[in-house]
Amino acid sequence: MKKVAIVGSRYMSGYGKEVIEEIIIFLRDKAEAVTIKVMGCNNEVIRKCQELKLIYKVFEGKDFGKLNEEVANYADFLVIIEGGRKSGTLLLASNFIEKGKEVFCVPGRIFDEGSVSTNWLIKEGATPLVDLDDLTEVLQ
Repeated sequence: MKKVAIVGSRYMSGYGKEVIEEIIIFLRDKAEAVTIKVMGCNNEVIRKCQELKLIYKVFEGKDFGKLNEEVANYADFLVIIEGGRKSGTLLLASNFIEKGKEVFCVPGRIFDEGSVSTNWLIKEGATPLVDLDDLTEVLQ
């Protein structure tokens, strides 16, 4: 079973919450979700995994660098829902890229602070997640 790292934002928008729910429903019985819990981050991912009964693993701690490295080693690919200008998701994405693993980003509106990181990563070469079927190939 593939392991999908899913990260969001400490300040998740309504849109981000909707996307997380749809992704978790899509992944049920296809993958294990992996996320990082630190300083309130990704609580929505964890809550939805519990609510929708998706297998998941949480990496927890205070050392972002170590957590990012552990998640990048463990998961097969990364899905970033939202991230502000100084989001830690940028460092996590770089860990995945260094390991040759695919990074998917949900595009957002260009004036939303919560979309700055995802839109920038897409501009730099991350795969835009515009349809859940975009994940089908990497799940096989």
